[in-house]
Amino acid sequence: MNITEEHIAALNELAPILHQNAVAHGFHDFTETEGQFLTRAVANLHGEVTELWDAYRDHKLHSPCDKMDTLTCAQEELADIIIRALDTAQRLQINIGFAVAAKHNYNVGRPHRHGNKAA
Repeated sequence: MNITEEHIAALNELAPILHQNAVAHGFHDFTETEGQFLTRAVANLHGEVTELWDAYRDHKLHSPCDKMDTLTCAQEELADIIIRALDTAQRLQINIGFAVAAKHNYNVGRPHRHGNKAA
């Protein structure tokens, strides 16, 4: 399946909304350098991935999450990963819709398991 201009636009429209919320809730210190920001952003993103892994290891992936009973742990953590990634892209002024489309198009042409990588 091809990524359309609508898909690209949707990501690019979502990123600033998520970023503004993160700014409003104090998740951005605009006095820090780009490197300091990126260090913290990557650590926070890693934390969300770790929470997803922990939910799996604790057999709670499909159980209601502790913050919102309308989402499973898998849903909540995957949402957090996407939110943090789009927020970071916006802060770094990355056209994330274009980047996702370009990377997807590249991956479409790659060999099965990208040359025998583990599943």
